[in-house]
Amino acid sequence: SPFRNTRVVELAERHGYGFALRHALRHEVSTPYVCVIQHDRTFMRQTPIFPVVQSMINSNGNIKYVGMSMRSNLFYRDIFNSKYGSGALKELLDMVITPPELALDAGNYGLDGGLNVKNMVIKQSSKQRIEKNLETLAETFRNTIQCSSHSNPTDVQALGKRQLSLTPTLFWYDNTHICETSHYRDFIFDPKYKMVARGGFVEDKLSPVITRSVERLGLRQGHSKFGCYILDDHSGFFFTGHLDGGSFISKIEKERLKLG
Repeated sequence: SPFRNTRVVELAERHGYGFALRHALRHEVSTPYVCVIQHDRTFMRQTPIFPVVQSMINSNGNIKYVGMSMRSNLFYRDIFNSKYGSGALKELLDMVITPPELALDAGNYGLDGGLNVKNMVIKQSSKQRIEKNLETLAETFRNTIQCSSHSNPTDVQALGKRQLSLTPTLFWYDNTHICETSHYRDFIFDPKYKMVARGGFVEDKLSPVITRSVERLGLRQGHSKFGCYILDDHSGFFFTGHLDGGSFISKIEKERLKLG
């Protein structure tokens, strides 16, 4: 079972997401890398966790955090361009990393390969509506900077693979991500920096800190000490989604439960 080493920890008082995560990292995690998954997030499709970790290991500490794409940051390069302009975007694109560990099977990743909406994990009660929305989103993706600024090397394509990329982000998404445990434990949660507040989310206070660092030191240097990136296979389909507890089952299914 994937839960064979799982322990549910009940804290003595309310900590909030950020400090609850801090407790887990300090007292429960013994691995050099940690995958953080909030209770209401889910993987929507096959996601290359092991290749991501391998790329982090081989990066000599440059890649410290890799966030899995979701609907709101699927077009991150377009979001960045609209906020900071084409000059800053050019520098951001120069900082994009395409690790060899992330040249992966075209049947599961990338544009114009074997991947399509049928590869997505969708609940049956909403399948038709959500598939249509995802297909529309994937079609929209083709007309974005996120799509046009990425190229698949011919040698990778010849092997039947697609090159995934890691785009630098100035926002530390609490959404599903992999991070160096020591980076979280010894830097992000170092009390002298006060980058995470009790009762709050990590992203709320840390993201403005990253932005201020970039404003002070420049994009490359200001970003480097945080080392945070977003994974994208440039297919137009995101890796993770949100579970809405209020609509997790259909009205018909709810009525059946009542009758039972």
